[in-house]
Amino acid sequence: MRHVSKAKYGLTGISAIVLYIPLGVAAQEAPQTQDHVEVARLRNQVDALQEREDHYLERLDELEARLAAMENAGGVPFSVVDTDKAASLRGTYIEPLPISPSDDPALAFFRSQRETAALAQLQEPQPLTAGTEEEDRRTPAPTEAVVEISEQQQGRFGSQIGLDLGLGYSHFDNARISLNGFLALDAIFLGTISIDQVTSDIYTFDPTLRFGVSDRLFVDANLPYLYRTSNFRSGGASGSASDLVEETVHDDGIGDLNFGISYRLANENARRPDIVLNARLKIPTGRDPYGVEFIEVANSEGNLEVPESLATGSGIYGVSVGASVLKAVDPLVVFGSVTYFHNFSRHFSDIDENQGDIPGTVDVGDAWQLGAGLAFAVNDSSSISMSYSQRIVNRTFLQPDGQDERAVVGSQANVGIVNLGATFSLSDRLALVTNVGIGLTNDSPNMSLSVRLPYRF
Repeated sequence: MRHVSKAKYGLTGISAIVLYIPLGVAAQEAPQTQDHVEVARLRNQVDALQEREDHYLERLDELEARLAAMENAGGVPFSVVDTDKAASLRGTYIEPLPISPSDDPALAFFRSQRETAALAQLQEPQPLTAGTEEEDRRTPAPTEAVVEISEQQQGRFGSQIGLDLGLGYSHFDNARISLNGFLALDAIFLGTISIDQVTSDIYTFDPTLRFGVSDRLFVDANLPYLYRTSNFRSGGASGSASDLVEETVHDDGIGDLNFGISYRLANENARRPDIVLNARLKIPTGRDPYGVEFIEVANSEGNLEVPESLATGSGIYGVSVGASVLKAVDPLVVFGSVTYFHNFSRHFSDIDENQGDIPGTVDVGDAWQLGAGLAFAVNDSSSISMSYSQRIVNRTFLQPDGQDERAVVGSQANVGIVNLGATFSLSDRLALVTNVGIGLTNDSPNMSLSVRLPYRF
């Protein structure tokens, strides 16, 4: 601060010299009649210089006060972003300036030519380099649409409690021709021709309760309620395909209880996706399909039999483990998953649809499921998505007590579905998620529709 005080006295001395030297010269060379005019002109110049001096002194006082405040603070008043971390910043990044450019034009003269050139060079965009401290990357907050997509695919980490209310609808249509007889002379069929068609509709109310334990762990529980209706039609009675008979069966009840846990193995950064491991446990709380008796429909002449009731659960304990990945590539979000399903064998008091009980063990085949898709953020609060999932189900085996195990013909399945969805963020806590599924294989539902309302408390 000593050099600033010296500057004050230097400015005052210069002003005095400028005042008295011209006055002495004017007294020797100019006539006496012009003394008053010359003195008035010089007095105006002195006043102007004095005013400028007062302005600079005030400015120096302000700079001294700012310098004292910075010295008392004991450090730089602004935090600087490390250059290596700048790679993960969205937008244009400008490195910290080596000088502090002043907004006062009067002090521009004191800026050296070297500093001016350096300042001009830093105004150009600088190339970004990959960050090294990936865990501490600083990024702008994602939009609500991206948040909803991530939570839909990966889970709600960090939020304490969440409740999802879902409504679903699935439609199945299956036609089958049964021939009971033999072929005579390689051209004539002798026997009964049965043309069967089954259409099924399943309506589901699917509430899910979620709890975020931490930023890396959350658990959830799901207990659906199902309403099922199946229409059975058969033709070919008495050898005539024009004679049709039909019967509709309705049923409802709770489905299987599910518990899930998800762990975030790695957070998304500039070079890797978000990785989440998940596991689920299925408890057979719904009505199982084993031991359901089939009854003959009246006036069908034995050509049509329908079940007494419809199942609302699998009847089998099961677990699944899998992993999902998600990467945001603005404005796209790309995701994928792989899951393995294991079903435990279970003993039932009746495993046959005929009259009478036949106890035995059911071993439902395990399954693999692969899925991938992408979502596009239309704006800050809405997005559209498309995905594909395929599940390969192994064959089921039955083993009646005291008998050998046998495979169930046609129990293997290949379920492929294309999903088209849209997500709308209604508020900071509520969203609307819609999805339409189109079945691509014979084992898939012809179509499915779901609407979900996830709410964060």
